[in-house]
Amino acid sequence: MGRKLIKWMIWLIVIVAVVIVGIRVISNKKAALSRIPAAKIYAIVAPTQVARKSSIQLTVPYLAEVRSDSDVDIASKVTSRVNMIVPIGTVVKRGDVIVKLDAAELLARKKGLQLKVSEVKNQIKAKYADLKNLKRVHEHTRELLASQVIPKDKFDTESANIESLQATIAGMKNKAAALEQNIQEIEDSLTYTRIQAPMDGVVSKTYVAEGGIASSGKHLLSLAGGDGKRLVVRVPDDVKPAALLMKSADRPCPLLPLNSTFNGLDEYSCQMRTDLAAGNRVAVRLMVFSGEGFLLPFNAVLELNGKHQVLIVQGDQASPKSVQIRGEGSQGLVVKGLKSGDEYVVAKPDILLKLLTGVAIVKAAR
Repeated sequence: MGRKLIKWMIWLIVIVAVVIVGIRVISNKKAALSRIPAAKIYAIVAPTQVARKSSIQLTVPYLAEVRSDSDVDIASKVTSRVNMIVPIGTVVKRGDVIVKLDAAELLARKKGLQLKVSEVKNQIKAKYADLKNLKRVHEHTRELLASQVIPKDKFDTESANIESLQATIAGMKNKAAALEQNIQEIEDSLTYTRIQAPMDGVVSKTYVAEGGIASSGKHLLSLAGGDGKRLVVRVPDDVKPAALLMKSADRPCPLLPLNSTFNGLDEYSCQMRTDLAAGNRVAVRLMVFSGEGFLLPFNAVLELNGKHQVLIVQGDQASPKSVQIRGEGSQGLVVKGLKSGDEYVVAKPDILLKLLTGVAIVKAAR
């Protein structure tokens, strides 16, 4: 028992000694750390600008489609072979023949109908001769009937024959009239075998070659007339462009909403004189804001929790000030909520966030 007790006493003394040494080491470390000076927080050097209200136009780059309301698609009204069609790029005047279709079949049908009309008219003449003879004999029969020389049945039979012949003549006249109407329709179709330009312009497309078959209702060629065109843009519904600018144009072209959509995009259009062919796409700039306001660089506005803030410099500190975005374009942001003379910080978001924590600012030399 004595040995075990001594052994436990030795372990206890060792543990106490270790604890004492540990406490002294920790105390010495704390004392050493307390003598180390605190880290110095340096001010951030950042550029600043002064808010000035001015007249602003914001634009964004976009693509517009060229359209022409004066372009005409020429279609065939008859089915026939194409004997002549003017080539693409041909400049034509109003009234120039631009397409010739083969009229041989129509002319043959017209001649055949004319022969039938002539035949029917000759038959009508013969029937009129027969009718004249019947009427003459009938008058003589009337005289004999009055003298009671012949029975009344003979008189009635002759009357019925006259009425039947008159009906036959009327039917033949109707047939001749129908044939003449068919001839008139063919003559109308013949006018479409020589197609004339409805206006001055340039042949922009052809859909059939010489020797090909033109089908009724199918396009033969497209005629582009003049330089009056429309530029059409399609934008998301949150973009409300007021005008369109082209490099070659002297002034902005006002955009009118078409009150229509294309694949979910709102359509706008402006009238413009240009030599660009319809269907082309051209680079333009859309005017999305025009008016008085404060124009700020993108790096001047910080967005936090859906709100926009600008850091206003006051001494060596930058204080946040809430603003509202009125317009956004390639040139920057137009904001509301500042006043002329406000000096604001222009820096990347990480710098603006550090300044929000209270870090001092040193204005960069301008």
